[in-house]
Amino acid sequence: MIIVHHLNNSRSQRIVWLLEELGLEYEIRRYQRDPQTMLAPAQLREIHPLGKSPVITDGDLTLAESGAIIEYLVGRYGNGRLAPPADT
Repeated sequence: MIIVHHLNNSRSQRIVWLLEELGLEYEIRRYQRDPQTMLAPAQLREIHPLGKSPVITDGDLTLAESGAIIEYLVGRYGNGRLAPPADT
């Protein structure tokens, strides 16, 4: 199952939207920023060393950055939907 590591005030919403559009099962793990520093908690830094979000895990794959995640999900699970043909 795909796990979305969601940090408040991040771009994770676009990943959740895409997962819904593709009809994929997923789990959201929520993390809260430190209200003083706005940094990610240590638990998220265990997933991504810089504490960045969004991050997904899909089996053994861990992937960060919303653009890369979107390309991965559409390429792997999109079945030709939600992306223009490669030669256009």
